Amino acid sequence: MSNNSSNTINSSVYKPRNPKTSRYYQCVSDHFEMLESVWEERYERQYGFWRPWIKNVIYRYLDCGDLHCGFARVKCKGCGHEYLLAFSCKRRHFCPSCHQKRVIEFGEWLCADVLKFVPHRQWVFSIPKRLRIYFMFDRKLLPKFSLCAWKVLSTYLKKSTSDDSSTPGAVIAVQTFGDFQNFNPHLHIIATDGCFSGDGVFQVGHPPNPKDLEELFRYEILKMLKKEGKITDAIIENMLSWHRSGFNIYCGPTIYPHDEDALENLARY
Repeated sequence: MSNNSSNTINSSVYKPRNPKTSRYYQCVSDHFEMLESVWEERYERQYGFWRPWIKNVIYRYLDCGDLHCGFARVKCKGCGHEYLLAFSCKRRHFCPSCHQKRVIEFGEWLCADVLKFVPHRQWVFSIPKRLRIYFMFDRKLLPKFSLCAWKVLSTYLKKSTSDDSSTPGAVIAVQTFGDFQNFNPHLHIIATDGCFSGDGVFQVGHPPNPKDLEELFRYEILKMLKKEGKITDAIIENMLSWHRSGFNIYCGPTIYPHDEDALENLARY
């Protein structure tokens, strides 16, 4: 009994992590300055320029969890026990620890304060490889990418209800995983499975067919890229002749409001 009790007590004591012992940390610390010095010559042509905020992200990651870079003193009012909690970098993606924490917090915030108690679905919008390079070298196009998708999706959802003045709701996240191997900008969307009418009443829409949206989505993306001076009419004409357009839209099953775990997992993702 005493051993079990001891194990229980020990497991509840906060143990600060030591990121400097990880191979990931050591790799970044040992090589990022060299990577920056050769980036323009060896990698810029293929992967784009070295964006200024990268150095800030790396330096903040290297200071993450280091007591020498600032800390908070945490004390229990009940027993008087206290410990030092090092400040974190709060960076997404690059820092595994902070990214996971932010993912969890963001998912909980969406479910508690943003998403209404109505059915939702996941939507994913992606574009062909032929066009991805424009978004890789000009990240200002990514918000326009989101607007194109939302214009198409919101119009579709409105038409699925009986009220033309109804309004759908959605949260859109841009993802660009695969930067250094296969840059793939795409959108993950949590959208209401229907629309809200003017008096706030929610109407569930008809079962969606994502194929119905692909042609209009292609039209909006090509129009936007032409307006931005990225593509010409010749490129558009060539792409319109493709047997498979390369534009893809995925729609997941309905997530009902009582299924809190499924909705929170999707919000985190």
